[in-house]
Amino acid sequence: MPTASLIPATLTDVPTSVPPTHTPAGLPAPADMVPTHTATPASGAALIAQDPVANALVGIAQREVAQELDVPQQRVELIEVIAVTWTDSALNCPLPDQTVTPMEVGGYRILLEAGGRDYVFHTDFDRVVRCDLANEALPTAESTFEVTPETTP
Repeated sequence: MPTASLIPATLTDVPTSVPPTHTPAGLPAPADMVPTHTATPASGAALIAQDPVANALVGIAQREVAQELDVPQQRVELIEVIAVTWTDSALNCPLPDQTVTPMEVGGYRILLEAGGRDYVFHTDFDRVVRCDLANEALPTAESTFEVTPETTP
């Protein structure tokens, strides 16, 4: 059996540095490329599509309601999801006799509907807390940005 021979080495040119090219006048500067309008916060289904954390937290809340009512999760409708900065350790939904520490906590207010009844949840990025409307305290407008309600398909 013959032995295969290697391809012989060839001489290659050593690359030389290339001088910078001239930039034509009249092109926008990087600062000119910054948008001048403020983006509107994503809403409802758009928010959960863009934010995997919001999506996961809404799913947890929907599963909790579905299990309680013994219905399929698809029957639990997302009415509203709002990104919120809560003002205390209880996510503005204290339980009776609960010690509450003032602090800013980022999260969401989730409103669901199932079986003709509304369900409210307050979340941070680790917890999903069902909130009785009698105990709910919404933060002021300065600490919340409103998201337009949308329902999921």
